[in-house]
Amino acid sequence: MPFHSVKITVVKPTENFRGMSYSEWATVWCNWLLSDIPVYDGGDMLFLRGNVNLKPVGGLEEGPRHLAQKGIYDKTGKSGERILEGTSVLIAVIVSMLSIDDVYEGTKMRTPQQLWYCANVDTERGDLIWASIMKKGEKRPYRIVKDIKNYKVITPVFKLIVPDNSKLMNQIDIPMIPGEYNTVTVGYFILIKSLSPSTYRINFGGRTGEYYTNSLYDIVVEGRRRNSLKDNSGRGVTFKQAWV
Repeated sequence: MPFHSVKITVVKPTENFRGMSYSEWATVWCNWLLSDIPVYDGGDMLFLRGNVNLKPVGGLEEGPRHLAQKGIYDKTGKSGERILEGTSVLIAVIVSMLSIDDVYEGTKMRTPQQLWYCANVDTERGDLIWASIMKKGEKRPYRIVKDIKNYKVITPVFKLIVPDNSKLMNQIDIPMIPGEYNTVTVGYFILIKSLSPSTYRINFGGRTGEYYTNSLYDIVVEGRRRNSLKDNSGRGVTFKQAWV
């Protein structure tokens, strides 16, 4: 797949955006994912996610879980997103999230070092990963970045809050109960600063071990720039921060 012809600006892996690093944005995304309503709230940042709906292998609730190899998270057509010009887009391509006391492949995670090691292993064993974009009128999709591997994010230990009414806590790799967790995340994140007015189709996903994810989004960008958008160390940002 060729590199994209669509003119977009992607935040560099070492760059801060609105006063926050990729690592900090990843922790916000994780709390959003496990929140009561993991959907777009109309703010200045649109979070995209994979098809989180893991099922136990062989019907064993305590055993391995994975997604069907043909599973897809379809957010196209009427299910797509509408945003204003100037809204940023954070794509979580592949994510491994582990917390203290989780059991990973038979081993109970007791230290941050174990979390980082196992989350890295979980991410690195993938043999397929992609992220593409196609603007309306284009005949084929283009890679959003030249090498996704350059966009690997490793967070420090952060506080993950799972509310009582979390929508996805029972559908992720390791099911969770409401509460606070000491968590780390390793994954590939791509942050697009903004898209010009048009309609776009973004497709991303990958396979790591037994796990497979594939997401397809239609995004309509309307041509009204937000007055509140300024990259000013986090000031003037209107999105909701679930990160603590």
